[in-house]
Amino acid sequence: MEPSEGRIAVVGDDRATALQDALAGLSYRSVDSDAADAVVAVGDDALRDALVDAPNAPVIPVGARRLAVDVDAAERRLRALIDAALRGGEDDDGGGPAAEVRRVTHPTLAVDAGDGQTRRAAFDVALVTAEPARISEFTLDIVDGTNESFRADGFVAATPLGSDGYANAVGGPVVEPGGGLSVVPIAPFRTRTDTWIAADRLSLSVERETESVALVVDGDERGAVAPHRPIAIEAVDSVTIVTLAGGHRARRSETL
Repeated sequence: MEPSEGRIAVVGDDRATALQDALAGLSYRSVDSDAADAVVAVGDDALRDALVDAPNAPVIPVGARRLAVDVDAAERRLRALIDAALRGGEDDDGGGPAAEVRRVTHPTLAVDAGDGQTRRAAFDVALVTAEPARISEFTLDIVDGTNESFRADGFVAATPLGSDGYANAVGGPVVEPGGGLSVVPIAPFRTRTDTWIAADRLSLSVERETESVALVVDGDERGAVAPHRPIAIEAVDSVTIVTLAGGHRARRSETL
């Protein structure tokens, strides 16, 4: 496909207006997301929605989150970002604008709490005690790996895109695309603590019945966690993200 033939969707918060105006000056067709060859997602909510829908089209993230492009840079380099998305990873042998662009593959997570509902996550999944600073006991089971129990305020598992958020704030590593899932206990009741990188599957469960524990998916509380019922977390889809090479790590303040 020639870039000029591309169908582009711009979705998101108020900052999307500038990019929609910039798109109008380029030789692309503006369409809805379900008909797009590439999606420009502005802000966390739009980015999350775009990723959990697991589109075949590449997603260009715009905002403050790690791997995203800030809106001013996206407006200036919109053609290079879109052209790189539409080329499907073809190299720019001439070292032109597309050489500034990076394409990475990012997972989306399926979360099975054993209640008949499957929830999707783009950034992170957490089990946290409903009352602040109240300790419960959790078991972590990484497939073909670690099996440990912890007394803690909770646990969080993050994708690379979410690994510099709440997971990093409680001591987890920042993970590069393709590096796996960051898994971190929240305020563990021990002097020595570990963090883990899981390849693509893990489960978390609550072992004590005395404290209420909430399931939080991408920052939204999604119900209570039943004791002794494992919460299965698995990378089930991959989405291509198109961003600027050498993208910054945003400084963020994350809370649940």
